[in-house]
Amino acid sequence: MKPAGGSIPAREQLALALLSGILLAAPFLRPALSWLHFVALVPWALLLARPAVRRAWLYFLPGAYAFWIMVWGPFSLFSKALPFALALLFVPFSLVFAVMLRAIYQRFRWPLALLLPVTWVAAEWLRIRLSIGAIGAYPLGSGQFAQTALIQIADMSGVAGVSFVVAAVNGAIADLIVQRGRWSWRTLGGAAVVPVLLLAVLAYGLFREAHPVPVIAGPRVAVVQPNAIHYKDPSRAKATFEEQLQFTRAEVAPGSADLIAWPENAISDVLTDDPAYLAELAGLVREKRARMIVGAHSWASRLPPRQHTSAFYLAADGTLLGRYDKLYLIPWSEYVPFERWLPRLSAALAQALLGYVGRGLPGDDLAVFSIEDGGPASPRTVRFAVPICFEASSAEFARRAAGHGADFLLNITSEGVFGAPVYTHMWALATLRAVENRVAIVRVGNNGISGFIEPSGRTQSVLRGKRTGRPFLEEGTL
Repeated sequence: MKPAGGSIPAREQLALALLSGILLAAPFLRPALSWLHFVALVPWALLLARPAVRRAWLYFLPGAYAFWIMVWGPFSLFSKALPFALALLFVPFSLVFAVMLRAIYQRFRWPLALLLPVTWVAAEWLRIRLSIGAIGAYPLGSGQFAQTALIQIADMSGVAGVSFVVAAVNGAIADLIVQRGRWSWRTLGGAAVVPVLLLAVLAYGLFREAHPVPVIAGPRVAVVQPNAIHYKDPSRAKATFEEQLQFTRAEVAPGSADLIAWPENAISDVLTDDPAYLAELAGLVREKRARMIVGAHSWASRLPPRQHTSAFYLAADGTLLGRYDKLYLIPWSEYVPFERWLPRLSAALAQALLGYVGRGLPGDDLAVFSIEDGGPASPRTVRFAVPICFEASSAEFARRAAGHGADFLLNITSEGVFGAPVYTHMWALATLRAVENRVAIVRVGNNGISGFIEPSGRTQSVLRGKRTGRPFLEEGTL
């Protein structure tokens, strides 16, 4: 590698940019590679810190674009062009990181051990809040979800704190490379702070794991993972509903659960449009002597026709107790962005990339449901909220739910057949939400991964499919 002031070949600059993009994406696709995140940002830091590299952001862009294409790659099942289109929406926020780090470093020469995590977390914050749909997917810290000691800091800092620590390790390594042979007390001091920070975070994590928030004893939740194909056609939706009904009757014993949970879109129709839906569900809950959460649709307006993605809450006698309408919708899939200003163009884009146009509307407010637990001798009320699908990526949703008194979150979802990388990342985000708010989380996925996460972020149990024991793309109950 050439000295900082020397001429650097364009291919080397491009290689650094692409290397970071690949290293950054790999752990999101293969979680066992999570350790790569501790070095993934180093090539970008070296590229952006070099004064001899003119217009470094131009070389940075292909690497950032490669990262976003790779993590959105599973969504190519909709259209081969979709990952490339999604990447275009998120690359500008990555560029914010590059421009900030480059400008501040070139002017002030602050240690990268400090500058890299500050600029990275700032760019993540802007992306999650300003991107279309405010989808909080793929923050750097979420890649460490299995390192439960490391992520305990999230109860004070959110996932941003975990991202900061991981990015700081990258910055310290970059400092030692950039300043090799020219080390100063400033550089060495900045790099030396990072091991101390990491040890402090791990010590806090070990302490919290040794003194965890108690897991509430109830209610008993029966998780149903039907691994069904959801159809928008009403007749096919009804057939799928009947299959899920029979599966639940066969797998959930009467009196074995206080609450039965079906996933998002378990009924791919407006629940109240066909009285048979509620009649059949009422028969099921009376037979099982349990309450029930069901993912379905509801009308937001008849003219023009607009629907909510909803979670319906049924009593053990079949009475409809309440409904939550999804607040955070997925752009184009569930609603059309810019519909007021670019209605035809935005709808045409959705049709081209997804094969359909999402015409949904968000709900009005977050709902918190309650269920009695503890039996006649010591009755108590347990409260829970129901984030739907990608709402598990929203730290704001979980924070609001906990603020409204939710004792646990019941995340119903249907991520289609996108495969292990998507299922695992959604599980990772749910794990961070559990730690941030010290609440248990129950995930109920149509295709997986379903299971129980403790407030410490520890996986309590995972549903295994009936046929081969896989946690996804197989039906099963837990």
